[in-house]
Amino acid sequence: MKLASQLPSQSPWLLITPLLNAILLLLVYFLFSSGFVIQSGITVERPRSTSRLSGFDRAHLITLQAGEQGAVFLDGNLTPYAQLRQSLLHWRQGERKVLIHADRLASTGRLTEVSNLAMELGFEVALATEPALAPSGP
Repeated sequence: MKLASQLPSQSPWLLITPLLNAILLLLVYFLFSSGFVIQSGITVERPRSTSRLSGFDRAHLITLQAGEQGAVFLDGNLTPYAQLRQSLLHWRQGERKVLIHADRLASTGRLTEVSNLAMELGFEVALATEPALAPSGP
C-alpha cells in the first residue's frame, strides 16, 4: 500500500532561490572589487612592459606628467617638486612603497630624480607600465 504525502506541494521558486542568492552575491562582489584597482586620476600614457610586479596595491602613487618640467602629483594631489621630499617624509610612517606612474614622454632625468629621492628616504620604488601587446603571428 502506497502512502500519500500530506504536505502541501512546494513552489518551484523555492528551489531557484539559492541559485539567485549565489548569483547576486557574485554580482555584488565584482561590483565592489572593481574599486580596488589602483588609478591615480591623472592621465598619463605609460610605457609598455612584459613584466609584472605584485605587492604594490597599497603603495603611494607619484604621477609624472610629460615634459621636461612636467607636473608631479603625490597620491593625486599636485605637489611642487621642491616640496616632494617633505611630503614623502610625512607619508614615511605608513606604507613604505611608492608606485611611479610616469608618462611615456616624461623626462628621464625627472623620473630618475623622483625615484632616487624616494629610495633615499627608504621607500621601495616600482614603475607602473601597461601590459605589452601580444606579437602578431606570421
